[in-house]
Amino acid sequence: MRVDEVMTHHVVVIPADATLVEAAEVMKNADVGFLPVVSAGVLFGVLTDRDIVVRAIGRGMNPNLTLVRTVMSNKPIWCYEYDVLTDAADILADNHVHRLIVIDSNNKVSGLLSIDDLAAHMSSDRLLGTVLRQVSVT
Repeated sequence: MRVDEVMTHHVVVIPADATLVEAAEVMKNADVGFLPVVSAGVLFGVLTDRDIVVRAIGRGMNPNLTLVRTVMSNKPIWCYEYDVLTDAADILADNHVHRLIVIDSNNKVSGLLSIDDLAAHMSSDRLLGTVLRQVSVT
């Protein structure tokens, strides 16, 4: 089974040059704590609600003036939409993350794949158990 068959297709993204206040508003409206960051439509990074609080507010940065690119993680973990689920599961496990940004062949964000998506669609309970154990390690 391929990633694009089980991923969440509607993904809210944020431009790298948006302010943290704008990003927080997007997160609030979409009820998410994780945003892929794009520049010229291409995946550029990832921003979490924790990034806003710890990397910016906690350091006294002004969220009205601070740009997303300043506090985002610039090494997003991703997979291609045509990857098979077992390959995506390996990426999740190897990087100890709960979700992957899914990109198309042009490096544009096309979806998100979560551990929950894998749990609902993987046929190997043993493989899924291994992935869950590895992701849970911090």
